[in-house]
Formats: sequence, C-alpha cells, structure tokens
Amino acid sequence: MSLSLVARLTLFDRPADRVIQIGVLTPQSGAAKELGRAIREGVELYIDQINRAGGIDGVPLKSLVIDDSDDPAAARAAAEKAVAAGVVGVVGHWSGEAAEAAADVYRAARVPALTPAPPPVSGARGNDPWLFHMTFDRVFETRFLANYVRNVLGEKVVSIIHQRGAEEEALSQSFDEVMQRFGTRVLNRWEFDPAAPDVADRLARIVAELRESRVSGSIVVLADPHPAGAVLAALRKGGVRNRVAGLRSMATQAFLDSFRDAWSAPGSAASGLHGSFASTPLMYDTAGEMAQNFRTDYIKAHRTPPDWVSAIAYEGARRLVMDMAPRGARRLPAEDVTGLRERIHSALAKPGRVVTGLLGPLTFDAKGSAAPTAYVGAYDGAALIAALTQLSPIREENIGNYLDELVAGRALYVNDRFMYKTNVVYAGVTIDKITAFDPNAGTAELALNLWFRWRGEFAPQDVVFTNAVQPIKLDKPERQVQVGDMLYASYRIKGSFYTNYSSVERAYGTHVVGIGFRHRTLARNNLMYVSDVLGMNLNSTTSLAESISGSLSGGVETADAEGSMLGRAMRWLGHEPGDQQQDTLTQMLLRLRALAGAPGWTVGRAWISQDVVERISEGDPAFVGFGKPQPNFSQLDMGALLKLDTIDVRDYLPSESLIYIAIIALVGSILARLLDGKDRGQFWRMQTLGLRLVCWPFLLLAGGNMALDYALANAPTGAIDMVVGVYSVLWWIIPARLATISLERFIWVPLELRAARKVPNVIRMFTALVIYLFAFFGVIAYVFAKPVTSLLATSGLMAMIIGLAVQANIANIFSGIVLNIERPFKVGDYIKASQTVMGQVVDITWRTVRIRHLDGQIVCLANGKISEAEIHNFSDTDANFVRTQLFIDPTYDPRLISRLVKEALDSFDCFLNLASNYFGPDCQYKGVECASGVWAARYRVKFYLAKGNDEHKILHEVWTRVWERFQANGIHWSPPVPGEVNETTVPSPLLLPPPISPEERPA
Repeated sequence: MSLSLVARLTLFDRPADRVIQIGVLTPQSGAAKELGRAIREGVELYIDQINRAGGIDGVPLKSLVIDDSDDPAAARAAAEKAVAAGVVGVVGHWSGEAAEAAADVYRAARVPALTPAPPPVSGARGNDPWLFHMTFDRVFETRFLANYVRNVLGEKVVSIIHQRGAEEEALSQSFDEVMQRFGTRVLNRWEFDPAAPDVADRLARIVAELRESRVSGSIVVLADPHPAGAVLAALRKGGVRNRVAGLRSMATQAFLDSFRDAWSAPGSAASGLHGSFASTPLMYDTAGEMAQNFRTDYIKAHRTPPDWVSAIAYEGARRLVMDMAPRGARRLPAEDVTGLRERIHSALAKPGRVVTGLLGPLTFDAKGSAAPTAYVGAYDGAALIAALTQLSPIREENIGNYLDELVAGRALYVNDRFMYKTNVVYAGVTIDKITAFDPNAGTAELALNLWFRWRGEFAPQDVVFTNAVQPIKLDKPERQVQVGDMLYASYRIKGSFYTNYSSVERAYGTHVVGIGFRHRTLARNNLMYVSDVLGMNLNSTTSLAESISGSLSGGVETADAEGSMLGRAMRWLGHEPGDQQQDTLTQMLLRLRALAGAPGWTVGRAWISQDVVERISEGDPAFVGFGKPQPNFSQLDMGALLKLDTIDVRDYLPSESLIYIAIIALVGSILARLLDGKDRGQFWRMQTLGLRLVCWPFLLLAGGNMALDYALANAPTGAIDMVVGVYSVLWWIIPARLATISLERFIWVPLELRAARKVPNVIRMFTALVIYLFAFFGVIAYVFAKPVTSLLATSGLMAMIIGLAVQANIANIFSGIVLNIERPFKVGDYIKASQTVMGQVVDITWRTVRIRHLDGQIVCLANGKISEAEIHNFSDTDANFVRTQLFIDPTYDPRLISRLVKEALDSFDCFLNLASNYFGPDCQYKGVECASGVWAARYRVKFYLAKGNDEHKILHEVWTRVWERFQANGIHWSPPVPGEVNETTVPSPLLLPPPISPEERPA
C-alpha cells in the first residue's frame, strides 16, 4: 500500500477527492443472473486494469453495480438510481425490453448508455439517441443464420423450436421467409413456454413428435440461453441426432450452465453438444490480439474463459473511457460529470466514426445500433470453435463483380446484401528444432511440421512465409488424407527465418523466433486462417466451455500459470499469466528439446495466433481500383520468446512493479545524501552507506530495465545500443563507487579515529584509482568484449612513452608512498626541510607536500626532494635549539662579553627557560683563534626558541639587541675570519657585521 501511495503521489498527481463512476446495470438475480454476472465481470476487469495503471490522469474509476432484474420496470428504476449517483455512462441491460425501458431516463438526464442488448425486433424504437446497442439486431442475426443453414450447411428441410413470445414468433417468421426464398420450407414449428410448470412435458412431446415423424434436416432453436440449454438437452436425451443451430444465446456461458444442469443422459454432456452451431458476434479463435489479451486477463482474474457477453461489456467500458478525453490528449478535461457525459455522447454519435476493438471495427449508425461482423461457431465436443465456412460482409462501394463472385461461389446474397463466403482453414505448427540461432544477425534455422485442415477449395502450396530468409515452396505433402468432405495435408519444412519478425512487445535481451505465413493471393474475405488448437492439443482453455468441459468429462480444473516461467514471461509483455494454451506450447517446445541446437537459451513463452495484416497490392487487379477490397490477408503466427538461460530479475518481478522499485530506491538515495549532511559518527555513516548499498543497485536495476524496454519499443537501433552500453557500464561504475565509499567509511575513517592522524590523500586517491581501474578493465572485458591482455599489450608502448615523459611525477608519486609508509612527518607537524623551509605541514598529495611557512605563504615541495632532504620534525618537542657564533676582539674580557650577551637576551620573551625544563640563553667563550693572520676571540651563543617562531626573524632581533648592548658599552666587532663558515642549526646564512679597521677601533 505504501509503495502504491508513493507512486500515485509522485507520478500520477492523483486528485484525492475525485472519482469517475460507470454504472453497471445488469440482472443480478433471476434466470438471467449468469448473464448479468458476465457483464459485470467484463466491466470490472477493464476498470481494474485502468486503476492499476494509475486511473484516468490519476483519477480512479469505480463501478456502480445495480440490479435491473432483467425487468423493464426494475431497469427504469435502476437507471434513475444510477443517474442520481452521478455516473458518466452506463454499461448493461441484457434484454432489449429492459434497455428500452431505461432509454427515456438516459435521454432525459443526457447519460450515454452502451448495452449488449439488441434493438427490439418490432423496430418500434423511441427517440433514444443516448442508448447505443453494441450488437446487431436479432432479425439480422436470424436471417444470417437462415442463409448459413441453407447455403453453407446445405439444409433443405428445417424445423424450428422457439419459446413463446411476440419477438420469438417474429424471428421464426423471418427465418421461414428466408428459407422460402431458396425453395426450402420450414417443416415444423413448435412453441414452448419456459415459465410454464409443465415445460418439461412440452419438450418431451416435441421430442416424441420428432422421433415418431423421423424428421430430417436441421433444428433451429430460437430461445434465451437457459431455455435453449434445456431444449438441446431434451433433444439429445430423447435420441434426436439432427443438427441443431441457434442464435447468440447458444454461445454464452449461461447456455452451457443450463445444458449442464439439464443433462442426465448416459455419456458425457460434450457428446450432446457436439455438432451444434451458433451465431455469435465474437469468436476468440478468429479474433485479433486485443481479444486474445482480454481473454488471457479474464481467465487470470476469474479462472474461467469469457464468452462474448463479457467481451462486449469490456468493450463498452473501454469505449466510455476512451471518449472522455479528446483523441491524443494526455490529461482528463477539467469538466464536471455533465461535461464528461456530453463529451462521451458526442464521440459515440459521431457519424462515420469507426473504432477498432475486441469485436473488430465498430461504428454506430444514426439509430445508435452497431453492426459487428457475425460469426458462426461449431461445438467440437464442449469446445466452441469457428465453423469452417464464415460469411463476411462486403463493405466496399461500387463493386461490379458481384455476379462473378456469386458464380465462383465466393459470395452469397444474405439479408439484402452480398457477403463473402470465407473458407476457414485450420492450421497448426510445431517447431521440432531451432538451430544456428544468431541474435546479432537476426536469423535462425527452424525445422517445422506444418499442417492444414479445411473444406472446399484451398491450395496449401500457395503460402507465403513472411519472415523466411529465402522463399520456401511447399511441394509434395508428407501426408495427405480426406475424411468425408474434410481435407488434411501436412508438410515438413526446414529453412532459415528472420527473428523478431513480430511486433509483439518484448523485453530487451529476448528474441522472437518462429514463422508467420499467409496465402499468396486469397485475402481475408475468402480465406481465414485459424490456429488448430484441437490438433495441437491446446483445447483445454480454447473455448468458453472450458469450465464445464472438466466438470462434464472428469472434473479437470484449469491450471494456474501464475508461478510458472510462462507467467513471468507474460509479465514481460505487460499481461498477467493465465493462458494455459501458451503454457502448453512452452511445455511442448521444452519436451521436444527444440532448443538443443541453441545452447544457453530457453523458452520464456510460446504462442500461436492469427490476425489480419494489410499488404501492398503489388498491382493485382483484384485489389487495385476504386471500390476494390483492401489487400488484407489472414496471417497465422507461431512464435517463441527466447531468453538467456540465466537468472533474470524479471523472472521474479512483474514489469509494473519496476516503477515502484525505482521510486523507493530514488527516495532512499536522496535520503542517504541528505543524511550525509548531518554526520553524527561512524554508526550514522554506516547507515547512509547501507542505504546506498541497497538503493543504488535497485535503482539501476529498475530504471535500467524500464529504459531498455522503452528504447526497444520506441528508439532506433543506435539509441538502443547506446542505452545498453550505458546500462552495462553503470553496473561496473556503481559497484566501484560503492567500494570506494565503503573503503572510506570502513577503512580510512576508522583508521584516522584510531591513530588520531589524517590519512594522506595520496593513499586515498591511489586505492580509489586501483578500484576504478579494475572497473575499467571489467567494462573493457565484459561490456565491450575486448580481451584485457590485448589491451595491456597494445597499450604497453604508450605507457612507456608516458612513463618517460612523466618520470619525475612518477618518482614523486612513489616517494609520496614511501613518505606515507615511513611517516617521518604527518599533516599538522612543524618541520624544517632542505635547511631553507620551516613551517607546518598542511597536506600530503600524490605529488607534493604542502607546508605553510612561518612567514604565512604556502610552500609546495616535490615528494622526491622531500624524501632526499634533511628533515627536522619539531612536532614531538616544544622548543627549537639554536646556536650561532660571535667573533670579538680578543682584547675584551670574555666575562664582560658573555655578561653583555646574556643581558641583551634575557629581556627577550621568545626563549624558553629553566622553568620549562630548558636552559635559558647562554654565551660561552671558546678561546682565541687565528685565521689568515687575524686573531679573534670566538663565542658560542645558544638558546631554545619556542616552537612556531620564525628563526630568521628571531636571529635578526638577537643580533640587533647584542649590537645595541655592545654599542652602549663601547665594544666593537672584529672582522670575521675569511673563509670560515658560521656554525648554526639553521641552513640560512648568518649575516655578521662588516669588519672594522684598526684605525676605527676605539682605544
């Protein structure tokens, strides 16, 4: 919770007092409660996804679920309650009657409402421009089914069973009218009342009539989901084996639940469902990627596959949210609920606006009705799969070859319009071996097994492999059989294919390996590829009947892929795990050891999917010209996501958690920086270091992976390589930086505290240089994949040249190391160096020693000269012993000279005396000496000078005072002995008074 709060406050600027409500008005009780549950779960899934992504511009969504009981009066009351609660829009109502009853409320309050309910059959709709029906009306659907039964299934005799009601009676009549157009009659029409107490007896009598009359042909059931399930169960239990077809109600989970409850015959319920047909606005095995992702997320959330009802409800919530803000806008308009309602309605009612969603391209006409594509599903056992022939509407204008299409059998006249007769070809692929996988070249060699199963006219040889390096031609099939009107052909293929051919989202470092193929000439209007989930043993969760399939045939439960490697791989793609089909494909590749020829790689995810791709016409007259169809082809992809067979953080962390980790790590890093400004001892420094040791790797991990994923999806190859290089280099630099900080905190600082001496910067810098040098070699060896030995060999000559050029500096560096090892002095000591410089050491660097001279200036001496010079260290004493010589005429009394010198120096307070354990200033007579024929008396003056005094200034003052005392007593200097050097502890020259001639000497 705390992580989410930080993320919301940091990234999304979420208003605390604002929430957007979407009304969900569905039957939560009664016979239609299962349908209401499907609507509610579809809407709530979308709302949950939006809220997990931060809401709409930080504003959360909320569903307001109200029970409309599938009753007109209750639906009106529920609509009034939702409007009063301030919803921005409504999704719901199962029946057309309930939706129409609430339409007046929506129109008066100006609230847009999207409903999966079809318009009433009677067509007597009120003026309700705020109510939008997301499915085709039932009259269209009934006529569509009649055309399919007659022209595709080829039935010439049909019987109808419908529930009692004016709408069902009208639908029955419409079905009969279509059949009569083709010279086909409806042989029997039976009616039953699902609410009657004797409904079971009525159904039994219908079954008895069918058996006694031995009625042939198909039986069409026109009823709601629950009655339709009971009718089919009664027919199969009664031994009626005629083909059964029905409307969209037979493609719902509620129908399957009803059938399961009513089934009591011997054998499995799947056998009773097998062979039945149902029209539906959505078939998942022919749907695109968006619908497949919805199905995956729904299974993860509810442990059962969705039907088309949940998908339409999800799409309704999506349309409401999409239309709240202008297209391309990043922020939610600062409008009240009324303004958002108006904005949504304007977008929904915009003429000609087409939005692609789960149901494909969807638009609303002037009456607020949508016209999605109608599909026909066939039950293979309990699995509802796409029938092998579909009818697709011809949407193009001014096409003049309708008759040609009709004669060729590629089009039918359905519901007063022409429709393509689309062959559905089931195709399956297995990858036996992946060899010669080269991520740098982007190619891999694949050994494949490819098969097709179809009815009608289809040439498997006319297949184009979209990612083949060289064109691959299918010649003679390995196996070819025909069972009835069903044809089958399988091929063995081996070739080189380009990797990363798919636009599927993937993480950096992973590669998509597989194939994609389409027909060479037949567009989707005439040919639709569908993945053969039955032939690939992927039917465990392929149909919406999965949940009852287990219960009707042994109680097999849906496996949860959350903890599997597949689940982690799906998180890489931004989706939660849960699709057992993908997990089964992954296990199949691992079981076949498909990656035996690609060591070091493993399968993260495998999938097979179909979609519609637009290709250039290549000048084909069938696609060129006004009114011609677009060259949209059905394409089937079978891919595997390969990743390095190493431990990866994404195996354990979902991608959406990276942003939270980055935020927490960034906050921790900033906190460590702020705490460093308040140093409170070694323990405090260890805490800030610990924060860095934890936060910096996680910050680099999360931020780097997000940067890599963003660059992979949006940046060119050069930018991706740059991001990868920076990210890889930082994994060496940051540990090096942490190592230098750790060395400072755990070695140098404790050493200084224990020794009470400052560690010179030369040692600190040298060790840091060594650490960064190792990091540099690591970058060269592992990031840029260059051998370090070659680098050292090729750089040897350059190192020698540089060494000769800077040999003096190198000597100074090593001299500095020696000085720090022997430690003749340390920072803060008073020293005298080279007999010329005296002062306090303020710094020892990698090249020089810096001394603050007693005169105040900073003197920098090279370490090489310091190591060779005579060093006087005064740090362990309080005094500096000084002695100098004095030459006087030997005729003067030595006792007088000594007394005068002592008197001159006694009043000077810069000398240490006996009270400080040092003797005071002293002057000693050393005898008479002759040099160069000149005789002079030599005296030695000694004293201790307090540490910190400038010796040159003190000597100047000493000679001044002595001179004054001698002048006052009439004593003159004798000339100094030529060539004699004065003895002193100070290397600076002693300036003696100039010699006095005998004539100037006093008597």
